[in-house]
Amino acid sequence: MAHIFITGGTGFIGMHTLRQLSKEEHTITVLVRSQQKWEQICRQMDLETAWHIGKLTPVIGDLSIPALGLNPADRQLVETADVIIHAGGPMDILLGEEDARAAFLQASEEMITLATYIHASKGLRHFIHLVGYKSPFNDHNWLTPEPVIAHLEQAPPYERMKFLADLRIRQGAHKEGFPLSVVHLSVVIGDSESGDTPQTGGLGILVGSTARKLMGLVPGGKSHWLPLVHVDHAAELISALTKESHPASETYYLMDDRQQSPTMIELGTNMAKELRVRKPLGSISPAWLTSILGTPLGQKLGIPKESLDFIVDVDYPLDAAREIQRKYGLSQAMNKSVFPFVITDLDFRIAHSTIDTDGYVRNRRGPLATLERRVKNGNPTIVLVHGTFSGADCLIPLANQFPEFSVCLVDLPGFGRSPYHHKEDVLEGHIESLVQAIQALETPICLVGHSFGGLLAAKAWERVPERINSLHLLQPVLHTAPRRYRSARITESMLGRFSDSGLRKQLLAQTCFESIDDIPPAYITYVLEEMRSPRVRKTTAQALAMLTKSDSFRSVPEISERMYKEEVSILWGVKDQIYKLPEPFHALHTLNIPAAHHFPISQPERTAQYLKQHIGQNNVRV
Repeated sequence: MAHIFITGGTGFIGMHTLRQLSKEEHTITVLVRSQQKWEQICRQMDLETAWHIGKLTPVIGDLSIPALGLNPADRQLVETADVIIHAGGPMDILLGEEDARAAFLQASEEMITLATYIHASKGLRHFIHLVGYKSPFNDHNWLTPEPVIAHLEQAPPYERMKFLADLRIRQGAHKEGFPLSVVHLSVVIGDSESGDTPQTGGLGILVGSTARKLMGLVPGGKSHWLPLVHVDHAAELISALTKESHPASETYYLMDDRQQSPTMIELGTNMAKELRVRKPLGSISPAWLTSILGTPLGQKLGIPKESLDFIVDVDYPLDAAREIQRKYGLSQAMNKSVFPFVITDLDFRIAHSTIDTDGYVRNRRGPLATLERRVKNGNPTIVLVHGTFSGADCLIPLANQFPEFSVCLVDLPGFGRSPYHHKEDVLEGHIESLVQAIQALETPICLVGHSFGGLLAAKAWERVPERINSLHLLQPVLHTAPRRYRSARITESMLGRFSDSGLRKQLLAQTCFESIDDIPPAYITYVLEEMRSPRVRKTTAQALAMLTKSDSFRSVPEISERMYKEEVSILWGVKDQIYKLPEPFHALHTLNIPAAHHFPISQPERTAQYLKQHIGQNNVRV
């Protein structure tokens, strides 16, 4: 057990490291800039219990301020640490000289000052510094750094200051005599379960370029690769290093093996597949592309030439990291099945300017990305399934009306954060994906589907009724859509040209909403931003085209007969002038309400009131 002081604890890598460390018998002090950010991270990473029982203690400060900006009491607490993990610093390759110097070099001076004091007063067990695999300093050359420093004069401020900080901490540790582990991380991507990747500055630059159809030629082709590591694998290794009772000063390169990693042409092809754009035609030399991106023409493309510095054609020494991973039984390889989720999560984040899902945890169930809020009681989980021109995020206001239930909001294939199913039969691919997600959930569940999601929910219920406690359809699409959508190619082109006013007019014309005032501004923003993604545009267009075909509804009458005696209810907005509830469903428990097609989005409170009448409040534990 150790007292650990960690910087950067609210960053992408740091918060996963905190979650991993909190599983051990440590006490942890975390440098944070704001209490609000700290509380948000605790909710997101399920760290509130560890915080409240005293395993985690936040202290307000700033790496670039003398003495870290700590008050005397907090400074005294920090000076009792046994282990320091220095993970602070922004991921911004475009930082200017002054900001980069403060973020890295000045911060390294403050950390060495702190470590020196601790080591002189009580002995510092271990200093762990997170840097990056492009740092030119290693265990063999840092004692004679002059040639490397001279070479760095041509590097961008972000790299130069970050690497000089690496050197400064190596020099300080050597002079003072405390053990130093330098962890050279590769490009960090989402965790190996969900793929959730909030750090968009690494792989996200390539994903964004692919989505904009600017990766027809891949930098490096078959000769180059982009070293990657899952954030939870990085957190596991950092946590393992804190357990070393007699740590050796060592440099650890943390990444997947080159032989098991995709080449750049394979990476580019995989990204194009998931983003639903044309695959690359070939490759281009990274040096040539860097030159092009440095010109005024290249600058108009909006791709920083510095982003190409992470693409390499060399191997790295992995033995030291592998030894620690083997010693503690840690994962060593990327989970290739989660990589599509990494790409689509980045695509979603790049398309959307603001993403507020506070109170919900990102997860995945089978082939679908989810937003989940868990409540520990005996109530069934409510699973919400969105329609077209929507996503899991759009149903958060509705989900918030059920605080006494665990809630799971799914993104359908190709929408939101979920990878497309890539099956030839569009409808069958969606149904299978939803069924697999339901099978990955604990039962029983209450399944709620809106619009296209209502059709899918009904068909999923037909496949796995034993997994579904009750089924609730909100304005389900149970007959063919207007023929204007029959050409997926024309619809896809139209979706890419929507304006704010044009979208509002279309929504009113299709009686999705009753009036302009009925349309939530956040919904308009969401749809317009979703349509920035070629993946979502193509998926939406193909789903609408599929819904114009009568074959998609061939089994609907049979479904209605099976539903008659089951726990099924329908909420129907009678102001919808496009869709009508088919005759076979009239015998079901149906409640007609004075609303338009998108009432779960425009009227979440009223929708919840109606739903609660049918979910079975008598059997609910509040």
